[in-house]
Amino acid sequence: LLQWEHYLSCDGTPDPTVPQELNTFMSLWREDQDEDVQLVMEKEEVVLNLIEKLEFLLLEASPDEITEEQRDQYQEFILQLQDLLHQKYNDATQSLLKIASMYEDSETGNMHTVLKDKNTTFCIWVNLKKLPRFKNHVFQEAGHGFELPKSLALSSVAVRVLHTHYDHLSPLGASLKENSNNADDIKETEEGIEKNSDILDVPPQGIWLFFMCSTTKVLSLSVLCEEPGGREEAPSVVDLQQLVPVGGVFHIEALQLPPQPQNVGDWSTVELLDVGLEVYPYSPGEAEDGTQEAVQITLRLPDNVIYFKVPEVARWDPAGR
Repeated sequence: LLQWEHYLSCDGTPDPTVPQELNTFMSLWREDQDEDVQLVMEKEEVVLNLIEKLEFLLLEASPDEITEEQRDQYQEFILQLQDLLHQKYNDATQSLLKIASMYEDSETGNMHTVLKDKNTTFCIWVNLKKLPRFKNHVFQEAGHGFELPKSLALSSVAVRVLHTHYDHLSPLGASLKENSNNADDIKETEEGIEKNSDILDVPPQGIWLFFMCSTTKVLSLSVLCEEPGGREEAPSVVDLQQLVPVGGVFHIEALQLPPQPQNVGDWSTVELLDVGLEVYPYSPGEAEDGTQEAVQITLRLPDNVIYFKVPEVARWDPAGR
């Protein structure tokens, strides 16, 4: 049925049930050097449709319709498509950062932009002038914002907030914990939300945040976080039978700013580095009053989601999953 529907659509997209077509699609996109955020967003719609079709097959197909080998192959294709999509966003971000000085704001001298569609909201701010008085910014079109400590405000750093309205992460955690016991101790949080926003003090190495709502009458949460002295010895784990992510995933990162083009006479020169997108190497120090010099992030919750109770905040741990 899925193959017949694909045949009737005639939209030029690959048939996800035909490995040769899907492999060709992914290979061609990997080799495509036209790295632009808007183009990635356009291709994202195709990728998400392919993933949805594969997930439908895995969910609905009976054992006599697809073999166990095909199931494993479809699951692997889903992971490859997800990884490729995220990598393309990183590549497009790096390409934009390389020419950030060409789009500097006339008032602040820094660069900022917001791109959004129904699947993703892409926000980026680039610290070109490194002036302490411009240590905070609000992305007006998205409602997200941040405030940097002084040490970062004087550094070659960029801040990216990538909000994917879909969630490709929690299924990974669920699959890895199918045979494991639920955490014994689940901490309740008292994070308040005012006017559809949530303010967090976070280390800026890169975090992926979820807003979780309870699937039971008792609202409980585990928040994955790092203590000032290092990693927690026994981090809490979200029980996905008790809590469900709603509103997508917020990817928040402090990024290293690559060398910018320099005008020399009639020529424009730039130093080329053979590296990809780099996370800014920053660890929160201690302020004069003894508190951490963390980055303060303000996130506006999605308008298309109704929260009947205050949602909890959880962080994805890419190492522990």
